Amino acid sequence: MPIGTKLSGAAAAVVGCMTYRFKLSETVAGGASRIGLEQIDIAEARLASREDIPAAIHDARRCLKRLRALLRLIRPALAAAAYRREANRIAAIGRLLADVRDQHVMQQTLAKLEARFKALPKGMGVKLAKLTANGAGARSARAGGQERRQALKDLEHARAFFARLERRPVAFDHLADGIERSYRRARRAFREAYATPTDEAFHEWRKTVQQHWRHMQLISRAWPDVLSGRAGEAKELSRLLGDDHDVHVLLAFAADRGKAVLAADELAALGSMGRTIQDELRRVAQPRGARLFAEPAADLRERLALYWSAACDLTALAPPNDNGGRKTRASRKVAATRRPRAQAASRGSPPSRSRRAGQ
Repeated sequence: MPIGTKLSGAAAAVVGCMTYRFKLSETVAGGASRIGLEQIDIAEARLASREDIPAAIHDARRCLKRLRALLRLIRPALAAAAYRREANRIAAIGRLLADVRDQHVMQQTLAKLEARFKALPKGMGVKLAKLTANGAGARSARAGGQERRQALKDLEHARAFFARLERRPVAFDHLADGIERSYRRARRAFREAYATPTDEAFHEWRKTVQQHWRHMQLISRAWPDVLSGRAGEAKELSRLLGDDHDVHVLLAFAADRGKAVLAADELAALGSMGRTIQDELRRVAQPRGARLFAEPAADLRERLALYWSAACDLTALAPPNDNGGRKTRASRKVAATRRPRAQAASRGSPPSRSRRAGQ
């Protein structure tokens, strides 16, 4: 794809979320192939864009994370060597773009620190802003174009893999196994993060939470209300842990490069402020994690498999629509009147007052 192709960040986010789901009407292998190719299309369009490079890099890296989550989901259906090859390829593409993204993230995190603590002492914010812009940031800006072009080349190899995926024997049982394995890993990472609260442990937990969030997105058509809510909870937890990691990135950069422009007491003050924010984030993340990962992995797997099977049965039993599959205005009106009752029933809510009166 030539440099200059346009796809706005908002458009990329909307398209990526709309298409990042298995359909009940397609084979699992066909869905995995379609989803992977769509994410590659979006990533290529963003990497080829000349507008708002940090946002374009962010969108492309988000597509790469979706691809990695998809790969981990279908891992039980793949040969070990094939999985490692493709997972390593996508991870390597992400590393190509990491420096450009890290520079932008550090600047955003610095702005959050200044907003949280009003003003950093002794002009420390100005010094750090210049350091992030002129240090690794300058090298990243010069190399950004070259690295994006390399990423585009590497994505073509990933495209070939996902194009062939449609012919592989992938079933929902493989997805259920993939979810169970990743969810079990996330529960373990949650316990380890609070048992040994290092930045590395929380970053590891964050990666597993992101995968669970995307796995729930991928199978959300099994029960949209329930699984979209679970995906939203995992997304918010991922955001909290992402903010925690962003603080770590800034503090690590300051510890490594900040000695050139900051005094020892300034570095200590920055570290103290950063740790204050991390402590706050981790206190909020803990009960969210306890709630999200309360269920044993085997129980979650069984429940999601039942959801998917029931959703497929309901789809098969649904009567055909008029007008070549399009609902008429009358049928849409009837569906609209029934929907609140159906949704209440699915949540276990009591029937409405008027309905109870007629019973």
